[in-house]
Amino acid sequence: MELELFEANNGNCPYLEGKQWHSYTFKTGKLDNNIYESLLTIGFRRSGRFFYKNNCPGCNECVAIRVRVNEFNQTRSQRRTWAKNRDLAITWHPVDFDEESYALYQHYSVQKHGSETTEANYWDFLINSAVDTIMMKYCLGDRLIGIGWVDVLPRSLSSVYFAYDLEFSKRRLGIYSVLKEIELARDMGRSFLHLGFWVDRCQAMSYKQQFNPHELLINDVWTDPIRQSFALSSEDRSVRGKLVE
Repeated sequence: MELELFEANNGNCPYLEGKQWHSYTFKTGKLDNNIYESLLTIGFRRSGRFFYKNNCPGCNECVAIRVRVNEFNQTRSQRRTWAKNRDLAITWHPVDFDEESYALYQHYSVQKHGSETTEANYWDFLINSAVDTIMMKYCLGDRLIGIGWVDVLPRSLSSVYFAYDLEFSKRRLGIYSVLKEIELARDMGRSFLHLGFWVDRCQAMSYKQQFNPHELLINDVWTDPIRQSFALSSEDRSVRGKLVE
């Protein structure tokens, strides 16, 4: 398969004010799941049938993050969120269009982000997928209150997007959806859940660091920040010991 890569100027950065968003990108109607998983491991993401890797001049603050699901343990706060949502029914199926899901996404876009959306945009962003994708639906009784889109790959899952009914914000459905995706990855025998990008100076991204152990793609190497911090601290203690001697 031959893929033609383009450089794109996407306008204002969606994460940091005053920054511009540039990327390498290509579009394809179908991509082998193994190929996309390999691309994920070097920092690519996708939006609909567009695949991209950020290439912003003078900025490298978007850092890919993934959770090692088989070692993951919930924090006390995450356990409370899990318990708070045990009355929800979660189902999943291959991605497809339905009016109820589209209506929830529309409402979420307006209420959360202040942006209108069209059915065509919804199809392009979340329904038209070049890889195997599922929709995870979160229902309270007969009411749909959340939807997650997840790519299912050979050795990992990749979280694409999550939308929810803001009437239920106290349930922390965004956190709960990641917990359920981690559970699903384990059940499917996958090793990682990719969470997209983490940006240190973007408050909206801070929740991603709460899922441990996780790894960050730094200088094209997946690094465990906790282990690295411990190693640096150990080295620092060793140096201090020598100075004291």
